[in-house]
Amino acid sequence: MNSADNLGPTGPPQQVYLNGRIVPAGDAGIAPLDRGFLYGDGFFETTRIFDGRAVFLDLHLERLAASCRATGFGCDLDTDALADGVRELIRANGVQDGYLRITVSRGLHGGELSRLTTAAPTVFAQARPMNLPPLESPGALVLAKSPYRRNEHSPVVRHKSLSYQLNVLALAEGRRRGAGEVYFLNSRGHLAEGAFTNLFWIKEGMVLTPSEPCGLLPGITRRAAVRICGQEGIPVRVGAYPEYDLRQADEVFCTNSLRGIMAVEKIVDFPDKDLSSHPLTERLQHSYAELVRRS
Repeated sequence: MNSADNLGPTGPPQQVYLNGRIVPAGDAGIAPLDRGFLYGDGFFETTRIFDGRAVFLDLHLERLAASCRATGFGCDLDTDALADGVRELIRANGVQDGYLRITVSRGLHGGELSRLTTAAPTVFAQARPMNLPPLESPGALVLAKSPYRRNEHSPVVRHKSLSYQLNVLALAEGRRRGAGEVYFLNSRGHLAEGAFTNLFWIKEGMVLTPSEPCGLLPGITRRAAVRICGQEGIPVRVGAYPEYDLRQADEVFCTNSLRGIMAVEKIVDFPDKDLSSHPLTERLQHSYAELVRRS
């Protein structure tokens, strides 16, 4: 499966979470002067619902709260209450396997653009069934190079920002070229990440991945993949790498919280590159699936 667009929800959510309450989706409303709507001023998290539970929910909420603190929200996100609300929402919608998204914006615009502190952020969550493939075999990706660069100096590059237009435009161009995902280079020409994934490759039994200073979101599944490698004695190297290293890889894979660890079967920009075999990636896929079941 090469396109995340094929993983659409199977139906509208019956209930949503909005500012501490579970309400019918049709009754939920976001104010038109909300800074999330006006400026993309906020953050979001997505993860898989597996066997009725949000995968690594605590880690996603921890990252979400850290993003709010780092950008001056001036109030602590009540992650315990939000976790309880998410679990209640999943039960209310009867979701066993599906998709969870949590969105937090800075709330209503008070008329002063530079005023960052907020007493009432907008907190929204949706949980719905989704046609997702098994974690052991999530389908392979086709990659294409993004025509745009990732700005590793941006203060929001390490956060899952609502300002997502660069990713959308890059992904649309990748789809036009027959790819299901893109990879970004940063301003120095180093490999960074995908539009909705983190990037890994394997060379002579070693797993390599760009470091955070290269300009990437420190993904939850990325962290899990590195942890699995450590537990299984697979060497991992994190650093700054040129695009050439991707061309020389024996295997390439990407990670995200919905599909886990995805092998890359083709890179559009390297048409002569054979990526049809990915035995180490398959081993990591099975280990990741087991980790999700245990957790």
